[in-house]
Amino acid sequence: MIGSARVCAAGITALLSAACATSAGMRLGPENRACPDRAAAASGGGITWYSPAGPSDETSNERWCETVGSPVLERLTRASFPSPGPADSIAVVTWNIWIGGGDVPLFLEEVLGYECHPTSPGLDAGSSHFVLLIQEAFRRSEAIPDVPESFTFPPRIVPRSPPEGWPDIVELARDCGLALFYVPSARNGPETVGGEREDKGNAILSTLPLEDVFAIELPFEAGRKVAVGATLSLTGGTRLRVASVHLDVASTLFRTLTTANTTRLRQAAGLIEALALIETGGVTSGIVSVGSGETACGDLPAPIATVAAGDFNTWSAGESAIDQLRLCFPDSPLWDGKPTYGSFPTDFIFFRRAADGRVVYVGGSQRRIEKRYGSDHQARIAWFDLSE
Repeated sequence: MIGSARVCAAGITALLSAACATSAGMRLGPENRACPDRAAAASGGGITWYSPAGPSDETSNERWCETVGSPVLERLTRASFPSPGPADSIAVVTWNIWIGGGDVPLFLEEVLGYECHPTSPGLDAGSSHFVLLIQEAFRRSEAIPDVPESFTFPPRIVPRSPPEGWPDIVELARDCGLALFYVPSARNGPETVGGEREDKGNAILSTLPLEDVFAIELPFEAGRKVAVGATLSLTGGTRLRVASVHLDVASTLFRTLTTANTTRLRQAAGLIEALALIETGGVTSGIVSVGSGETACGDLPAPIATVAAGDFNTWSAGESAIDQLRLCFPDSPLWDGKPTYGSFPTDFIFFRRAADGRVVYVGGSQRRIEKRYGSDHQARIAWFDLSE
């Protein structure tokens, strides 16, 4: 579907020809952006923002950003866990939880050996530290702003749930005692629920403290998408950077015409370029292009081992967006051929090692979790070994 979008067809109009450049160009978030700055300040600061440089992307992202609440950052876990040792592994999970439809506490218990408990949460003996990269988390709050009636929202997603409902992502993290970073991308419908409004976005839940957190506003297509990331300190100075990603399934007709139908390739390129900027502290020098030349990967191997995982909404495992990500994350687990959303292969884990080689993917450890736990997506999990 997307593979043919890398080359513009002969005879296409000048408008479409100009759209063949897939990347919007990424930059450190502008200082005068009201919405991310307001949101970061409200959450206590410490979030570094990256966003597309193009005025169209910036205007659309800003408009959508003004309809959501502030990010939530709780860097430390409430529970006390022993630090991982050099012989330990860490589990990385990516899961689209369908606006709270996924039963995260049961998933944590059965898959990761973690018990959510209001006073004494904890890991079972022999279970690994983990980081859960979540898409379609939701948050319910009266602090989410009201918006003009003229703003058109996508309809509210209401998954099947028990009568009392699932806890939102903030309640979930606190109930389970886990570190949390949540950034809303959009509203979950215009209406209120029990006097409160809802927003939705990506999140990270972790048994390890979250450091150097960042948010990447991706090039705008059908709606605002924000990838969220953080660095985990593991053992003996070893670090692992992680990012939770959600790309659009399709764009609007206007965006399809003005970007030559490169929806996910543009967003994947924006993600890759922002991660390259993070590696260099926002400086573009030293960033090199690979593959098709459309995307700047940064140094390979990377200064810090990096996992980027999520729901890429792909119709096939051979889309251009996936091909580009594989080029920039050459140490990624091989895809096992199993779909994760109906018959579609939407969810992937990408990995690139660090120059020091201190985080290593455990070959053959990636797998699809067969049980859906109430979500419409199946999760993926992979293990990474630590070494000094």
